[in-house]
Amino acid sequence: YLPLDPAYPKERLSYMLKDSGASLLLTQPGCSAPSFSGETLEVDMTSLDREEVKRHVSASVSDGSLAYVIYTSGSTGQPKGVAVEHRQAVSFLTGMQHQFPLSEDDIVMVKTSFSFDASVWQLFWWALSGASAYLLPPGWEKDPALIIQAIHQEKVTTAHFIPAMLNSFLDQAEMLALGDGT
Repeated sequence: YLPLDPAYPKERLSYMLKDSGASLLLTQPGCSAPSFSGETLEVDMTSLDREEVKRHVSASVSDGSLAYVIYTSGSTGQPKGVAVEHRQAVSFLTGMQHQFPLSEDDIVMVKTSFSFDASVWQLFWWALSGASAYLLPPGWEKDPALIIQAIHQEKVTTAHFIPAMLNSFLDQAEMLALGDGT
C-alpha cells in the first residue's frame, strides 16, 4: 500500500503516485483525486462491494514482496519513497509484540497519520495478538485533553507519543488530576 494524505497538495500526491508506479488508486466519496494515469476506484465503506474490490486487488505475497511505500519529506524538497518488504514489516511487528506483549484485552490507540511510518505498528500490531484498535477522530491527535478523554472513554491501554507531545499530554493529565483530586 501507498498511504496518501488527502490534506497534501495535489501536486505532491500526483508525484508520489507517478514515482511509486501505482496502478490503482482507492478513494473515498467526496475526496477529489489527484492527477493519476492508473485506474481509480471509489470505495464507500458503508456499501462496500467486496467482489468489486477482489476483482481489482489480488496478489501473491512472499517475504520479499513489497508491503508498503512511505514517502518522506525529502531533503531535496522532493518526496522520497521508502519501500518496505513484508519480511521487514513482520519482523518489526513481531519484535514489538515480543518486547511489549499485547493481549486480546488491549486496545491500541491509532492517532498517527497513516502517511507516517510510525502509523504502521499502530495500524497492524494489535492484530497479531487479537487485541483491538481505536482510531482517534481526525484532529484529536493535536489536543491532549481530547486524547485523555478518548483513553478514558475507550479504555485504551497502549498509545504512542513523540517526546514533545508526551510532555503536553502529561501536563494536561496533571492539570486534570489536580482539578478533580484524582
